[in-house]
Amino acid sequence: MTVLIDKWLHEYQVSSRYSVLVHASDDRVYGALKLANFSNLAIVRILMRLRGYKLDRGKTAELDTAKNERFLELERIPNREVVLGITGRFWRFDGGIVRGLTPETFADFHCHGCAKAVWSFSLAPSNGDTEVTTETRVQTFGSAATLKFRAYWAVIGPFSGLIRRAMLREVKRIAELRGA
Repeated sequence: MTVLIDKWLHEYQVSSRYSVLVHASDDRVYGALKLANFSNLAIVRILMRLRGYKLDRGKTAELDTAKNERFLELERIPNREVVLGITGRFWRFDGGIVRGLTPETFADFHCHGCAKAVWSFSLAPSNGDTEVTTETRVQTFGSAATLKFRAYWAVIGPFSGLIRRAMLREVKRIAELRGA
């Protein structure tokens, strides 16, 4: 199985990974991933508001919307994997997001005092079912950035995990409902 996340960030200081087994084909799960409106999830709305981001129920927060607003789509293999990227000083309240990058400039990004993160959703067929995995990896540049990010992640990491698990449950719900 191709794992694009390794291509985009193979060196990192922090990572988190969550999976769920979905009783549906990879095609149906991929469709569910594209359809899922994560802003409808209470945990996502609450935690994003606490972070200073406004998510309205009427506004979608699908994966495709997320990539257009904050994340850069780095690469996609339909029915297998989607990798998004973001750079900045995530420990700042505004996130210190670096904008205007392309996949090529993202790959070369090594700004001292910043961090680079990749976030993926990968699908692996398994006996008629599909294992869906989301993984986040973060690479920091410079000792000060590493210390600041680790302090930030000590607080934010568990909440990020709650969001990722809620997203996986939503994809599972949609994929299995569509198959019923």
